[in-house]
Amino acid sequence: MRLTLPNASLAVMFAALALLQPGTARAQQPTPAPEPPAAWRVECTGDGKTLECRAIQQLFQMPSRQLQAMVTARYAPETKAGQMSILLPLGLNLTEPVQIKVDNGPPERQPLQTCNNVGCLLIMAAPDKLLAAMRTGTDLKLTVQDATKKAIELSLPLLGFGIAYDKTK
Repeated sequence: MRLTLPNASLAVMFAALALLQPGTARAQQPTPAPEPPAAWRVECTGDGKTLECRAIQQLFQMPSRQLQAMVTARYAPETKAGQMSILLPLGLNLTEPVQIKVDNGPPERQPLQTCNNVGCLLIMAAPDKLLAAMRTGTDLKLTVQDATKKAIELSLPLLGFGIAYDKTK
């Protein structure tokens, strides 16, 4: 399935990619203990006629504050469905799909679609079942493989996801 994004969505995704400094986040680096969980937040952009909002959660490596993962979710009025994008660091095995699951639920498997000098991105239609699990779950778990095929699990808190996602409608 190919997902087509409006130009505003592409601009938002590339703006998010620009937030990362080239080469700062590497999957091979050990991840120290994370800081206390932060709630999902909402960010909106507009052109004066329409407003597009998305719920955002980020995971940082401490103490360097290097971005390890950024997940955005929004209700896409053009498809009348949920949409998610996940930005991950460079240095990943691109032949293996990203596994996405809530707590210990069944994983969704999605391929990375593109990488550039700031990270690797996947954009997906978010199934209602996954969104419902994110509303009631504790952690969104992303499992990727580094270049040596070692599995790395990144865990993002789901604190405030439902409230943030509802504000994207």
